[in-house]
Amino acid sequence: MTTETETSKPSLEEQKSALTKKNLQYVQEVEKHLKTTDYEEAQRNEIVQEMVEKILEQQKQGVTARKLFDLTPTEYVTSLTVKAERSPGEPTTGKGWLFLDGALLVLGAMMLISGISAFFQGQTLGIAVLVVTGIVGGFAMIILRKYSAEMRTGKKGSTLRYILMAVLVVAVWMVVMTGVQLIIPPAINVAFDPTVTTIIGVIILALRWYIKRQKNIPSL
Repeated sequence: MTTETETSKPSLEEQKSALTKKNLQYVQEVEKHLKTTDYEEAQRNEIVQEMVEKILEQQKQGVTARKLFDLTPTEYVTSLTVKAERSPGEPTTGKGWLFLDGALLVLGAMMLISGISAFFQGQTLGIAVLVVTGIVGGFAMIILRKYSAEMRTGKKGSTLRYILMAVLVVAVWMVVMTGVQLIIPPAINVAFDPTVTTIIGVIILALRWYIKRQKNIPSL
């Protein structure tokens, strides 16, 4: 015997008819991209059904599907494919590797920027400032990953939290950099030659790229 919940639940087509034009277009784009994947028809319908229910829930507050998921239709389908390919027992990347990835990225980028800028301004940032910046950057990336993951899952208010956290991270970063420059004497905070700084920056970024590929470290 069919329960009252089952009989009263609207069909997928009925739910889609309640979508705004913009949200319906988003759903149709997702459906089109889903057909290019290995999902069976039943799986595709289940994915769309779940997505439409989330959209309808937020549509009442005027939130569009694009804003809700913060992904293009193509990116949305790609994120689903990645989740499907990951086995339930597959371990996630450890925080140590995530820290190293972020630290190398920030350190390498800062050295590259500092080295190139010094060709025009005359002096690179000191090594102590660069190293501390890299360490802070490693922790910052771990924090930002958490809020970035919330945005990808469409958690309410996640975009605002990510923006606020990013601003806070940059503020702390700047304070730490300024503090190190004021506290650590020039004898320790040695500034390298611009060419040397630039080359080291490139090497660090190349090392980060290699480790990222070897350990399958996800992007932010």
